[in-house]
This record gives sequence, structure tokens and C-alpha cells, in this order.
Amino acid sequence: MRVELSEAGGTLRLVVADNGRGIDKSRTGHRRSLGLLGMRERALMLGGKLAVTSEAGGGTRVEAQIPNACATGAAGKGEAR
Repeated sequence: MRVELSEAGGTLRLVVADNGRGIDKSRTGHRRSLGLLGMRERALMLGGKLAVTSEAGGGTRVEAQIPNACATGAAGKGEAR
């Protein structure tokens, strides 16, 4: 398992990756599989994006990129600092 958190150019970047079995893409669209959908929706609500890459037997990589509210000056508008 690898977890990275970085900030550059006003964007926060979180990467979580493993070298496990990967995600079965035929199952990610099912109603019971709301985890990835929920993460993507939350990233979009914050003005960011979420990318998920996976290979059978090659692990999974989830990357979220979110604008840094402190860097963009939005911190004084009710957001946590």
C-alpha cells in the first residue's frame, strides 16, 4: 500500500495505490458499489476530480486532485483552514 499527499500549484493531490488483485470493472457499476461513485461525487463537489486505474492482478490506483482552498483564498468564506 502506498499513500501520497502533496500540494503544487494550488492543488492538493492524494494518491492511494496497492499491488493487489485490482478491481473487477464489471462490478464497479453495480448499485452496491457506491464507494467509487461517492468519492468521485465528493471530489467534484470540491471542484476537483478523481481518477481510478486498475489492472487484474496489478493493483489499483486512486488519485484525487482538489483545489487547495487556502491557496485560492477561499478559506475565509466558511471553509475549514
